[in-house]
Amino acid sequence: MSDVPPSDQTPSPKPLRGAQVPPPEDDSELPERWANHKPRIGFFGGLIRVMVLGIILLALILPFTPYAGRVKRGLERIVDKAKESKVIFQEKKVIEEKTVVKDKIVEKEKIVEVPAPPPPLPSKFIPRKEVDVATLYNGLTIQTKLDAQEGNFASVERLDKDAFTVEFQLKVRVPKPNTTLAELSRINDQLPKVLPGLEPMLKDAKVSGFYHKLYERKTSLVQQNLTRLNKILDRHNFFDCETILELTHPESKRRVLLIQSEMDVVADGSDGDRMPEMSESIYKSDYYQPFTSYEWAKKSQTPNPLLARWQARQESVKKEYGAKGLSAARNAELKGELQQIESTVRALKSRSSLIAEKDPFIVISLIFKDYPKTHPHAPSIGDYAAVLHGGKIYPAICGDYGPTMKMGEASLLMAKTINDKATPYIRPESDLKVTYLIFPGTADKPFGPPDVNKWHEKVSAYLRDCGGLGEGFALHKWEPFPPPPPAPTPPATTTTPTLATGTEPKLGEMTPAPGTPQPAPVVTGSAPATTPPTGTVPQSPMPTPPIPTPPGSPALPATPSVIPATKTP
Repeated sequence: MSDVPPSDQTPSPKPLRGAQVPPPEDDSELPERWANHKPRIGFFGGLIRVMVLGIILLALILPFTPYAGRVKRGLERIVDKAKESKVIFQEKKVIEEKTVVKDKIVEKEKIVEVPAPPPPLPSKFIPRKEVDVATLYNGLTIQTKLDAQEGNFASVERLDKDAFTVEFQLKVRVPKPNTTLAELSRINDQLPKVLPGLEPMLKDAKVSGFYHKLYERKTSLVQQNLTRLNKILDRHNFFDCETILELTHPESKRRVLLIQSEMDVVADGSDGDRMPEMSESIYKSDYYQPFTSYEWAKKSQTPNPLLARWQARQESVKKEYGAKGLSAARNAELKGELQQIESTVRALKSRSSLIAEKDPFIVISLIFKDYPKTHPHAPSIGDYAAVLHGGKIYPAICGDYGPTMKMGEASLLMAKTINDKATPYIRPESDLKVTYLIFPGTADKPFGPPDVNKWHEKVSAYLRDCGGLGEGFALHKWEPFPPPPPAPTPPATTTTPTLATGTEPKLGEMTPAPGTPQPAPVVTGSAPATTPPTGTVPQSPMPTPPIPTPPGSPALPATPSVIPATKTP
């Protein structure tokens, strides 16, 4: 039996759920097991406290260390990347649609794309320094640098010209010319073999002033178009000339201008006398030029194949020019175009020129045009030339002028002979492997239709003046255009025998003199005679035997006589 009074053994009533139990007035009312209880700190709790304390100390000390700047820049990069990145949120909303059809519930799922939220707005200005490198279609490499710095107020900066500037700098290397046989052979190792006389000519060779003028012109054009990068001369055409050398043979004193370059293609020129019809692609081209610089007076009445098209173009411009309500600018433009077309139409009626598709010629730069009278090595239109590619050498003339900033161009016929894949839009040789030998002052005047056989003889003679061709090499032979007509077949006639002195020709072997009626052949032997039809008059020529001449005297010409015809009884 317990010593506790019964009243003490009565359990105290439990408080109702949700009722508030008042706290004990003092600790004496707490259970005995709680009287001396102290909270215990475990291992992990202590470790966490130490780590928190270390982080606080590190945050206080770090700004005074050398690593503060690196940490700051790293945090700024992280923030910038976070701003630039786009976070796309896609939220799927499921809309439950219930349709009661015969106690059936149909559920349809509809996916709705929620657009991503816009990037966060910057809280302050962040300086920027960016570098971008790009390459244009013309091969020009561009490096741009953006340097954005915080400045003054906009109302102040808009008045300062230095607040918004562009520093543009273009760097280009002007190539040096090659001058020795070894440097030329680096491009074409066949050159010394084809032209054995080239080496003695190179000993006193001089880099032509035309080479420096060419690259001076190129750099000037680059400077003019510096702010229009898409119009700057492309990389390929800037470096299109390896060298221009002025050569003179030590013995023959023959002058030669040597140009080492590529080969572009020209497809201009027309001549109704030799080519009355042209291909449709050329006929309809707006960029086709009907003439070359080498031209001559028309020789026949055959119209130029381009005349009809230019006349139609002339009428079209006339009609527009006569319309009312044109602006002054358009009126002036049409007037200039009409004058040019009228000049071309007059020339098409009276002039002929080389045909790039059929004639072998090269194009020389306009930088040479003003110098033939003052410079001994300056070429001009009509001068003879030789074109070397690999181990082949081709005769040609200077037939047309080209742009001042380009070098190395030839007719379509020359291009397709060097490379059968060449077209007006595809070069036969893009590398600087073509050697042009121009013989200045050799043009034959007045100009006339091409005579490629004569051109071959002339170029052969000029090459002999320069030492000739090497063993095993020959100058190319062009076929004339148009090809010469076939030789007429001579009519079948009896051959007049050669008579010796003191001999007599046999009956029937003599040929009548020119203009004398041809007698019918005399039938000899036992062959039956052919009876002519009734009512016809048969021709029975009986040549008179020649008068014998004494031995040693010259033979007299045989003159046959015709016996008058008689009617058959």
